[in-house]
Amino acid sequence: MCLQHSRARLSPDEQLAAEKSFALYCKPVELYNIIQRRAVKNPLFIQRSLLYKIQARRKKRIQLTISLSGCTNTQAQNIFPLYVLLARPTSNITLEGHSPIYRFSRICSLTSFSEFGNKDKTEATFIIPDLKTLSTSRACNLNIIFISCGQVGQIIGEDNCSGNKVEGSSLQKLEGKCAWGKIATKILASSLEKCVTLSTGVTAELVSTVTMSPSFLEVCQIQPKFLEQDNCLTFCSHKVDATGSYQIKVRMSAEETGARDLSLSPYSNYSYNDVPPSILPEIIRLRAGNVLFNYKYYNNTMQKTEVTEDFSCPFCLVPCGSFKGLGCHLNSSHDLFHFEFWVSEECQAVNVSLKTDAWKTELLAEGVDPRHQTFSYRSRFKKCRRLETTAEKFRHVHSHIMESGSHEDAQVMSEDDYVQRENGLSVAGASVDPNHTVHGNNLSPPTVLQFGKSRKLSAERSDPRNRQLLQKRQFFHSHRAQPMALEQVFSDHDSEDEVDDDIADFEDRRMLDDFVDVTKDEKLIMHMWNSFVRKQRVLADGHIPWACEAFTRSHGQELVQNPAMLWGWRFFMIKLWNHSLLDARTMNTCNIFLQGYQDGTSDPK
Repeated sequence: MCLQHSRARLSPDEQLAAEKSFALYCKPVELYNIIQRRAVKNPLFIQRSLLYKIQARRKKRIQLTISLSGCTNTQAQNIFPLYVLLARPTSNITLEGHSPIYRFSRICSLTSFSEFGNKDKTEATFIIPDLKTLSTSRACNLNIIFISCGQVGQIIGEDNCSGNKVEGSSLQKLEGKCAWGKIATKILASSLEKCVTLSTGVTAELVSTVTMSPSFLEVCQIQPKFLEQDNCLTFCSHKVDATGSYQIKVRMSAEETGARDLSLSPYSNYSYNDVPPSILPEIIRLRAGNVLFNYKYYNNTMQKTEVTEDFSCPFCLVPCGSFKGLGCHLNSSHDLFHFEFWVSEECQAVNVSLKTDAWKTELLAEGVDPRHQTFSYRSRFKKCRRLETTAEKFRHVHSHIMESGSHEDAQVMSEDDYVQRENGLSVAGASVDPNHTVHGNNLSPPTVLQFGKSRKLSAERSDPRNRQLLQKRQFFHSHRAQPMALEQVFSDHDSEDEVDDDIADFEDRRMLDDFVDVTKDEKLIMHMWNSFVRKQRVLADGHIPWACEAFTRSHGQELVQNPAMLWGWRFFMIKLWNHSLLDARTMNTCNIFLQGYQDGTSDPK
């Protein structure tokens, strides 16, 4: 950090006050450091799944435009139509006389040179990974394949083309003799790495020579469902005469997909004309993600400055991918500070100031014992485990309906409105028939009580006498444990949507029974999961890993006793993993629990 002094020279007392003002940054920074250390082993979310990081990675991808110039291909005759596709070999094993089997998903058709016709017929555009990804082993297998059927073979009709894009299924019409060549993306990446201005939004122009060899094109379809949209092709050289190869020169234009957004930022309009070519790559790299942080203190009259690279947060050192992503991260994760973002041609900067109203120190009067100070405390009671069904729970409770305003009504309202049962549960608006004993076999048939999702006070209690009796009681919200006003007690609106678990389970079973293409075990595992997440209040995506572990611990014994349910639960976890809601570590932990239950070594607690 470097200290920037104020215009007026400070006295010793003012310097001490300024240092104390800057020291106020220590508490929130220390708090964020503690949170960051706790999140190392148990992160609240996966960093790579954040939307602004995904967008930043996508803007780093390279848009490749391919075309042919008539000036550089004067000797090439009858090469059109020329089909261009981006493909990857399925394996490194090849048969003699055959090329590897290439898998592709999209084909572009070129029908003339770039000097003639519109762009839809003369250019093929593809999106390839960024330069950093292209250096990996998987991305290195990408190839740009050129197929010419101009001399022999058939031409795909316009009905199977959309602009210059060709349907993969229609390529089967091209099976037969052709000429083909390819460009490996790893060779293309080595050429693009020399273009140091590519990251600044400048378009790189490349020319590559492709050798077109005679061959026999064979197209095949992939059968597995997860590859149903992909096609495969291979080339056989045994079926044609190997002579007659020729070369074509391909012109390629490469630029980052986020180049247009870069041109809108003043910071990207910086001119590098005065920078020597020897240090130009280093200067571009240093400027790419540099952010200037100005920490304001002492009534915003002084500041200290810090510079971070790669759009990194100065508090938790998390790279955010872009200046916009950095703003999202700072405002959402470090709300104890106030941030002002500004961009110029020279720098990208953030002014940081401390929110004084966010930190309120508890001050005690001199001579006052802190133990005698009043403080607020709220306890959330643990829910009792329900061991009885709905029918058993209300076996001895009968509905009791009285007319409003009667003497019996007033007498009942003056007493306790709740009947205490022997297991600690109470039922509102019900009475116990004294003619029937609780234990024994002389029980009358129980009256079925109708419970809805929300329980409201009856309209009869709006009587003035009953209203006066209710005013003597204090009612509380069931979820928030906050006092209720009398208007809220008599209101028909249920602000908390109090749900009866038994009724919710019944409705969930009824909805699952409507599915006819789902097995009984699959319905049961889905009902168990729906009931679990509702009772445990699993509301956000970040709760899913914990919920899977807790569900496995809670129902592990039941799952291992039913192989169909066990496989249904594992397939459900795979589904969550496919949607990026469950990580591989949590899935492995759940399978370890299940394996332990099968071996009889797991502790359910």
